[in-house]
Amino acid sequence: MLKTVSRAKGVWVLAEHKQGQLADISLQMVSGGRQLADMLNEDVCAIVAGNENRELADTLASYGTDKVYFLDSPQLLSYSAELYVDVLSRLIEDQCAGVFLCGATLAGRDLAPRLAARLKTGLVTDCVALTVEAGGSLVPTKATCGGKVYTRVSYLTSRPHLVTVRPDVFEIKKSSNVKKPGIISITPRLNGKEPRVKTAGFIKGDPKTIGIEEAEMIVAGGRGMGSADNFPVLEELAEVLGASVAASLQAVDAGWVSSARQVGQTGKIVAPRLYIACGISGASYHTLGMKDSETVVAINTDRHAPIFKMADVGIVGDVLEVVPAITNKLKAIAGEGSRVSQDKVADIFGSL
Repeated sequence: MLKTVSRAKGVWVLAEHKQGQLADISLQMVSGGRQLADMLNEDVCAIVAGNENRELADTLASYGTDKVYFLDSPQLLSYSAELYVDVLSRLIEDQCAGVFLCGATLAGRDLAPRLAARLKTGLVTDCVALTVEAGGSLVPTKATCGGKVYTRVSYLTSRPHLVTVRPDVFEIKKSSNVKKPGIISITPRLNGKEPRVKTAGFIKGDPKTIGIEEAEMIVAGGRGMGSADNFPVLEELAEVLGASVAASLQAVDAGWVSSARQVGQTGKIVAPRLYIACGISGASYHTLGMKDSETVVAINTDRHAPIFKMADVGIVGDVLEVVPAITNKLKAIAGEGSRVSQDKVADIFGSL
């Protein structure tokens, strides 16, 4: 059982990492956790499982972490639901955590419900905003009814408050008050337990088949593409970039693209590093689905199209002329049959 609510303290963050590098979502959670902790006048505590690299503590501290808990065990290097739930639930109970944040990643979505059940506490998933009430209670906001409604949720008395947060809700922001973090090393009591499921390795997803909400780069087409026959032009550009193809509501309604590829208020919410909008006017119900993209390139014949207001790079022209020109230039840089490296992508759009 958890200890009394009055003793619950701290904003705790699960710091996901791969091959010794912290995931962007972890830095986002720490940055957002710092904001919450300042409102609550409490500490931010990060949990690093399975990695003994103490340099990660300095990195986490630069984004606002006060304490870093290292759970030293090679068995925790790869995510295992069984082991993670056992180890984290004991740590959370022992330290009487007040708020526990993790990203709405594959691991986070799997772990958080299990933790909530083990701790007998409340969980709000896939949040798009977090605020704190006057009494110090966390109030998450999440999208409901297929993304058409935003719902604010209040916890009752259970602690910790468990939350999963969508990627890119919090901006990665370094702290203005960096100090040496407290480092606590713990060797978990696994008692020789072997997980029933083991990770054999990782295979990067094919941009053609992964969900667009997971894509790092997206090439999206709208009504300005003219017909389904013109979408192979976008597919060729996506192939060179290693990007996924998506579409606006009008293109989906016209039957040019599957609804699974629709971006917008009634489709998927995406936040890729690069979003290329081809023949998309930029109506609000579309931009609500891609407004958190890191870099937006817009191609449209209408120089007054709303999409240009949010574009980092705007190109006025016919997509059927502009997109093949970009594709050919990228092929020349990468070499025929190869994909262009991500650092070269910025160069090509900066030179247009």
